[in-house]
Amino acid sequence: MDLSPDVEALRAEIAALRAEKEATARKATRAMASFQQHALAMEVIRQKNDELDRLTAELEHARAAEAERARALEFNNEKLQRSEAENRQLIVRLRDLVAQLSTPILRVWPGVLALPLVGVVDEERALAITTCTLEEVTRARARHVILDVTGVETADARTAAHIVALARATRLLGARCIVCGLQPAVAAEMLALGVEFAALSATRDMSAALAEILRAQPPTRSQGRGRKSS
Repeated sequence: MDLSPDVEALRAEIAALRAEKEATARKATRAMASFQQHALAMEVIRQKNDELDRLTAELEHARAAEAERARALEFNNEKLQRSEAENRQLIVRLRDLVAQLSTPILRVWPGVLALPLVGVVDEERALAITTCTLEEVTRARARHVILDVTGVETADARTAAHIVALARATRLLGARCIVCGLQPAVAAEMLALGVEFAALSATRDMSAALAEILRAQPPTRSQGRGRKSS
């Protein structure tokens, strides 16, 4: 019996199976390579995503830190502004206190004020003294103001002019101003300004000014009856 055709057919079938197997193996190899590439790409993407998440977290942290610094800066600015406002108010209060201490106005008798001046009387201080004196004259309804310039030793025309201006401003409110304790140099400057001392009512010292005010006071009823009985 001749088996050659069957053997040839079987060989051909085996060859075909081998070719198909090789083709399948090549496909599997290509598929594995593609899978590996895909897996590698996915790993790269995952790493990139992780890096992006890390950078995003760092950015959010940086934004939060910047916002915190901005809030701290705003708080410090507000605190600084409040401190500056408080300092300005303190400076104003200190200036007022210094002005009050440098220009004490004393109520030595009902309707009688005493204003002792010490040191230099410049433009700014003269304005403050005049303002305070006039306000106190109005408040106390004073009829007499004793301006004691014993402590004023500056002999210049401006100082003399300030003293005269204060005395005249006081008289405009209906209060008599008596200047006492004039130093010779200041008196000389007043003479140079043409001040009439009779109109200025100047005395030697505070006690003489008080005595003059008491003499100018109208007698009381009891004093009047005593004089009549005598």
